[in-house]
Order: sequence, then C-alpha cells, then structure tokens
Amino acid sequence: MPASTPMFVNAVIDADRQAPDPLALLVRAYDRAIRACETFDHAGAQQTITVLREALDLESPASRSFDSLYAWCEECVNSRDFVSAAQCLRTLRDAWRRAGHLSPVGPPTRWSDLPVC
Repeated sequence: MPASTPMFVNAVIDADRQAPDPLALLVRAYDRAIRACETFDHAGAQQTITVLREALDLESPASRSFDSLYAWCEECVNSRDFVSAAQCLRTLRDAWRRAGHLSPVGPPTRWSDLPVC
C-alpha cells in the first residue's frame, strides 16, 4: 500500500452492519501509531500519523492545533524519539476515549452546574 493511502480505505462493511463508529476508528488509529512507536517502527508510525493528519479539516482552528501536535509527533519519530511521540499520542487517545464515554447532558441550568477547569 503506498504511504499516502489511508489504512482504512479497504475496510469492508457488511450490508447488515452499521458503518464503523468514527470515534472507534480514530482510537484505533491512535492505537496503531502508539504501537508503532513502542516497537520503534519508523515507517508504521509515520504512516499512521499521516492518516491522522489527512483526516483533519484544516479550516478549523482546533484541527490546525491537532495538526501541529501531529507534526511535532512526526518530528519526534523522525529524530527517533519514539517515547515522546507515544506519550503525546497516548494522551490524545485517552482524551478521545474519555470524551466518547460521556453521557449527553443538557445545558447547565445554574452557574454552579458548570464544570470547573
């Protein structure tokens, strides 16, 4: 598979099943990138970080921030600092996992209902 081809292009979905959950696909991509870093697989880490970067809509400021993080991870991988790249990717993956497990709630009714950051 060429390096610029996303990993998930050839995924087969049964007609009887729903399409894969986008959050689950994102978490799997993070898992692959982390695993590649843990095994010092330069090509695998590069390829998976590229998939993550190509999935972004760079019109959004948040996406540009993610792109900057992914670019930093690529720099780490290119300089063979797999540990730093894995730590960053693991933090992002864990945050997405936690966000996916939040139950939907309505808007706060009082100021005291707002989460403290």
